[in-house]
Amino acid sequence: MANTPDSSMSPTDVKLGDNHLKSIFLEHLNSIYFGKHHLLAFFDEIETIASLQQLKLAIDELRTDTHKQIDYMDDIYHSIDAEPSKISVLGIKGVTLEAYLSVIKSGKTPLERDVFILFYLQIIEGIEVTYFKVLKNLAKEIGYNCTFLDQPFDLAVENKFLFEAIHKEYIS
Repeated sequence: MANTPDSSMSPTDVKLGDNHLKSIFLEHLNSIYFGKHHLLAFFDEIETIASLQQLKLAIDELRTDTHKQIDYMDDIYHSIDAEPSKISVLGIKGVTLEAYLSVIKSGKTPLERDVFILFYLQIIEGIEVTYFKVLKNLAKEIGYNCTFLDQPFDLAVENKFLFEAIHKEYIS
């Protein structure tokens, strides 16, 4: 049975040691790292389905940014003297499977498919923004230089705004 905190405790009452925080940080880093690797194949798939040239170009830019983010994360692993450790990324795989089924298998028109692709890309970027924000907070608490997460975080935020803008333009 898992140890659960006393329900009367507040978050400030819980004290996690540096080793525990480092373990949590590494688990989150592994999740986003292997999630990014999964997304590369997804981006290839949806780029072929997209009909709007602006959307295809944005997906290509997203793929390039994803490679950059993976490179940044490789640098992070190196700086903390750790190696990527394969971890389940079922959450992101579930989102991409749902996106694929919504876009491909439901007989949508090209316009509808593009709108759904944009919708799911915004969800994915929102998840990434959250992951990188959590990593930044953990890094700060552990005493890691959290500026090494600024670039991947900023890329995720920029991509989220890009897909929101395309979506807004496309549906108006």
